[in-house]
Amino acid sequence: MKKLIVVVNDLERSGKSSTARAIAHHLKDLEINPLFVTSNGMDMTDSFAGQFWDLEDQFEMSQLIGALDHHDAVIFDVHTGAARIFGEICEEGELENLLAELDTEMTLVIPNSQSERCNEEISDIVDIYADAADYVIAHLPAEGHVVEWKKSAAEKATKYLGASMIEIPAMSDDLKTAMENTELDFARALNNPSALPRFAEVQVMQWLEKTSEALAGGRDYLIPEEIGAVALDY
Repeated sequence: MKKLIVVVNDLERSGKSSTARAIAHHLKDLEINPLFVTSNGMDMTDSFAGQFWDLEDQFEMSQLIGALDHHDAVIFDVHTGAARIFGEICEEGELENLLAELDTEMTLVIPNSQSERCNEEISDIVDIYADAADYVIAHLPAEGHVVEWKKSAAEKATKYLGASMIEIPAMSDDLKTAMENTELDFARALNNPSALPRFAEVQVMQWLEKTSEALAGGRDYLIPEEIGAVALDY
């Protein structure tokens, strides 16, 4: 059973790109063969090892079929504002039936920045995709005013659908300093940590290690079943 892992949240700067890249590193560490995909053309730099799928113009289901033919998992970082577009593509292309034929399950990973707007976005995403996917809610460290997650409409909706909850670790002060010195945004630094200056590489790898431990809590929805069973035995 393969996995289509869709990282989505229409709230800008909600942690989608860093979360998606952390998942890619996590799967590679487990010797699982993922394809990383972005729908943001601005991601296509020399350090980006993946594909660009244009949801707003030229996306074809054949791209997804081909990707799943050659990879154990596809991790799709859906750009801000495209959650509904991808939902419409899923409905029009009868994605749920197609994935069943491809022996693939879809998981939506939704970063939660613990704000009222984020809760609203999560509720909207659940309305769009309903029970067509499994859900992982990735709680990010809160900045500023924290909105209660428990007993919120978003928590109730995702709990009803059996969502898995994980806690993404905060960036350490040393990691923040390293990012300032490299003049790279964090998501791009995650594309290829080994190319960073040594101090920055160490800090990024430490964060990835902690994040991998957190992602293990959502392994039922993130790890391809047969392959994952072998990887988790090590």
